[in-house]
Amino acid sequence: MKLEFEDTEVVLNRFLVKQLSDSELLIYEYSCSFKENPDQGDEQKAISSICYKLGTPATRLGSKIITQEAVSLDRLQGENWELRLISTRKLNCADSLELKGLEGLERRKLEKQLRMWNSTAIERASEGGLIWWVTGDAGKEKYGKGWEVHKGRRIDINIDSEGILYLEIDLHHRFYTPWNLHKWQDEYPDIPISYVRNTYKDKSNNYISWRYEGVSDKTPDESLIESLGMTLAGYHRQTGATEEEIQNSRVVYVKRANQWNAQVVTHLSQRLSPSLTMEMLASISEQSEKKEQKNIQEVFSHIKKNLDTRLKECEKTAQKILEVIYKIHSLPKPLMANGCILPAAKLFALKGEVDKAAKVSYKGCVKVGETNFGCLNLFNEMPKYPSEVEKCLKEVAQKSDTQIHIDSYRVLSQLPEGALDRQMFWQTWSNENIKTVLVVMPWSPNERKQQIRVEALKAGIATQFIVPQPKADASKAINVVLGLLCKAGWQPLRLEPIDHPDAAELIIGFDTGTNRELYYGTSAFAVLANGQSLGWELPDVQRGERFSGQGVWQTVSKLVIKFHNICNRYPKRILLMRDGLIQSGEFDQTLTALKEQEISVDLVGVRKSGAGRMGQEVMQDGRKVYRDAQVGSTVFMPKERSFIIVTSQAVVKNIGSVRPLRVVHEYGDAPLELLALQTYHLTQLHPASGFRSCRLPWVLHLADKSSKEFQRIGQISILQNIGREKLIAV
Repeated sequence: MKLEFEDTEVVLNRFLVKQLSDSELLIYEYSCSFKENPDQGDEQKAISSICYKLGTPATRLGSKIITQEAVSLDRLQGENWELRLISTRKLNCADSLELKGLEGLERRKLEKQLRMWNSTAIERASEGGLIWWVTGDAGKEKYGKGWEVHKGRRIDINIDSEGILYLEIDLHHRFYTPWNLHKWQDEYPDIPISYVRNTYKDKSNNYISWRYEGVSDKTPDESLIESLGMTLAGYHRQTGATEEEIQNSRVVYVKRANQWNAQVVTHLSQRLSPSLTMEMLASISEQSEKKEQKNIQEVFSHIKKNLDTRLKECEKTAQKILEVIYKIHSLPKPLMANGCILPAAKLFALKGEVDKAAKVSYKGCVKVGETNFGCLNLFNEMPKYPSEVEKCLKEVAQKSDTQIHIDSYRVLSQLPEGALDRQMFWQTWSNENIKTVLVVMPWSPNERKQQIRVEALKAGIATQFIVPQPKADASKAINVVLGLLCKAGWQPLRLEPIDHPDAAELIIGFDTGTNRELYYGTSAFAVLANGQSLGWELPDVQRGERFSGQGVWQTVSKLVIKFHNICNRYPKRILLMRDGLIQSGEFDQTLTALKEQEISVDLVGVRKSGAGRMGQEVMQDGRKVYRDAQVGSTVFMPKERSFIIVTSQAVVKNIGSVRPLRVVHEYGDAPLELLALQTYHLTQLHPASGFRSCRLPWVLHLADKSSKEFQRIGQISILQNIGREKLIAV
């Protein structure tokens, strides 16, 4: 059964470089052995770190290392590792894993060349690719007291299945402070800092990043590094610190960033610099005079470039790189590609079709959950809901043909101070059959909200927060009510299933996240083809971002049994969606078990980064301009078994530009067009938001939010008291 879609032509922020030759596809492949095996979860990171010590561009390919030049004999061995040449061979661009390795090699070669340019700096982007930015005064686009915004570019390598090399270029703005940590804390003592980095380079020519933990009351001469048998001052004298830096420093506590087993160590405030974020800039604005506030507000507008500006500025960057690095003298243009526009999903409330979840206030929810609700008013002593929220909640209940009970109240004076008394407070409320509570409170730090959230969860209660000022209007009220109802197990909407014999009957989304101590893999959420929620599943705590194969199968098997309980049979086909790159072997056990049960399965990896930008060329005032592609615009790459798709749009037209998703079909035989349609329709199912769809498919959006919520909670055992149908993370 062939699916027919509307054809369109789109433009991508990719610029043609060249067709790779056979010699450029030839690689040296090395195996790697360790004298002492890395900690569980750190194996891939350990192999990747070796790639920077070989004297030639190298990258990891699975558990191997590949290069385009032979590694010299004196670099084949390190303190704890040894490389052995396995073979020389030609990479296959039609193989997704080998293509990724080839892109990695070309990226390393490009990075090496870009580092040679004057007045610029190059960094590796956390989401992949490279950040190339202009240093010094020449790069400053906006600046204020202790902060600068520098112009730059995010550059990546893209190679298609035919071996054609493209540059993917986008505008990037780097937030930067010229101050060290010491000066920052003197000037802005109340602005929280999450990350810092060394002001000096290490032996590998990199600036080490740290998570900031706090301040010590010791001096550098008093602070002892026990493992080295010397003081902090002595250590920094050996690493190039001046006496002035040492004596004028506070001792601070830091932990290596992105390292699950990192230990807290001491450092010097004069030899660290804060990593500046938009949130920190916003905090500066709140405590600054009007002139500085205006300056910072202009930054937020300035960095949101529309697609036309982005692509035309990136053309100039592409031309420079092509001429200087690749010795190609041509006028680059963004890549034009043939695509299609997918039809929108049909959404239904209880009493008919709707175009957004907010319409349930007129047409009711498709499924009713709990009908008893509590309200904790920490804003004032009045036992009542905000009026607009109460009105909206009653309207939705009436249109859903059900009665609700909302007369269970608590106020600020009833909330105890002591830990045991607070535990009893929540448990008593839970014993009254109140399992979902609206918390009305003034703006508060996240720590305060998190304390209340965790205390309630221990008693089996989910919480929805609302800040009553400014006063809730109808739009704010419906969003709060939808969040409250989803946490009470209600299902506001359903999808019209896709009429196709290969359409999945059960869709499961998996996400991974980290609280920097342990990783929470196999955080999962599932729906049926009609959007009916099967709820979330508890994660399998593990080390490393690679999913536990056993944990994946435990999760999938639980959800298959839930399907059987509803439909009295097993699903004919399952769609497994993984947020990010799928690692080798993590789904093998599940795929084998489902095959034995004769259940068809498709596995896709959905990537939020790596898809660049997608637009369309239009005529405006007699000239060609680029505009964001229409929602649903899709480009298929059959040989790579992948597609890129636009699933969202800019909140304000002509300000900013949306990013498409990149989806790779890793396993299964469902048509790529069908997988794209199911992916797109699942992004339009967002029952917890009255007016917006998701960028990610709903199962991944919820799995992602659940993963982050589990990280914040940190005590997975307390979730045992919560029903899986209660969407606590919305």
